[in-house]
Amino acid sequence: MNFLSEKGPTPILDVCCGGKMMYWDKDDPRVTFCDIRKEETVIYYNRTHKVEPDIQCDFTDLPFPDESYSLVVFDPPHLV
Repeated sequence: MNFLSEKGPTPILDVCCGGKMMYWDKDDPRVTFCDIRKEETVIYYNRTHKVEPDIQCDFTDLPFPDESYSLVVFDPPHLV
C-alpha cells in the first residue's frame, strides 16, 4: 500500500527530490517527490531553480509507514 498524495498511490518515493534534475518528466506520475524545502531561487541571470515537492518533509523523519513504496530514491543534495 502506498501513501496517497494528490497523485494517488505511486510506486516510487524520491526523498530528496530537490529540483528533480534527474527526471525528464518533472511531474512523473509514478513518483511521490519529497524534500525538506520548497523554494525558488535565481541561480544565474534569469535562470531559476525550483524545489517543488509533493510533500514537504525531512528524509530522516518520513511520514509514511514502512514498506509503503516499491522503490525509494535517495540522491542527497550536492550543492551548498
